[in-house]
Amino acid sequence: MRLGLLTAKDAASKRLGADLAGWLRDRFPQVAVRADLGPPPPDVAVAIGEDHFVLETLARSTSSPILVVGDGFLAEVLATGARDAIRRVLAGEHWVEERLRLEASVGGKTLPPAMNEVALNASRGGGFLRYSLEIDGELVWRDGGDGVIVATPTGSTGYGLSAGGPIVMENAEALVLVPICSATGQTPLVVPHQSVISIREVESRVAVELVRDGRDRVRIRSAGFTVKAAEHPARFVRLGKARYLRVFGKLRARTASPLPREAPPSAKFLYRLLEDQGPLTERQLIAESGLPERTVRNALTYLSRASLVRRAPSLRDAREAIFALIE
Repeated sequence: MRLGLLTAKDAASKRLGADLAGWLRDRFPQVAVRADLGPPPPDVAVAIGEDHFVLETLARSTSSPILVVGDGFLAEVLATGARDAIRRVLAGEHWVEERLRLEASVGGKTLPPAMNEVALNASRGGGFLRYSLEIDGELVWRDGGDGVIVATPTGSTGYGLSAGGPIVMENAEALVLVPICSATGQTPLVVPHQSVISIREVESRVAVELVRDGRDRVRIRSAGFTVKAAEHPARFVRLGKARYLRVFGKLRARTASPLPREAPPSAKFLYRLLEDQGPLTERQLIAESGLPERTVRNALTYLSRASLVRRAPSLRDAREAIFALIE
């Protein structure tokens, strides 16, 4: 068996990767261990790190099933269970789950697949834009606001949820469309996964971008872009029986917080980010969350008034503030 052992750049992930590589050489010398995705591709890739690293790995993988080690939403096992998980994979005691991904095309160029969502946003937070949404060539609405999100079921618990969208079961074959701060009162839609979504006639006084999985940004012209289900789904190694709403269970556990039930979704999302990553500046919160600047500021105001977040001056830059949870 060929086994890919891929680690994020943080020290803890690298240490675990080195430990597993040595253990595999000693205990399973017949296994070919590599530190990349080929070619030829590994039979199973082990991705060690946080969700953002896993998303980068998935964007480069088209065939290898991936065992995710970490404590993120996409993880199958914690670091402490990595050896046992790999032992079970080598013994064939696993199965592979396929998850829908998105493929966006801009100006005739197809972008790498997105695991969670493709979003249309203004390049500057709070920038108002207008766009037309078409499904399979039929005009659904002409709207204005902060943009629109096209999400997979996996991504429905992320940016889409924070913008008011529904949670969709991860094995559902559907796409989720969520307008962001709609000026005309448009509500989220769930459409078949075979649908081709077109965003056309984009207008704004500021630059407009397509944002893939909250990280990669592509400048968009008025002609817009199209989104559809990717040809190759993501493939995850699973060790237990099939479970529905796997990510929702983690989301529910993580959101067991002092936040009241009626708190805005954006406030819950930022609270979780600060819980996971520690103190962040406003700019970092905007970049990590993918939310518009105005939405982030409103959420921070809510969290501050609820005495859940404190604001402190940055020691590196007096013009910036650091936001952290109040213990």
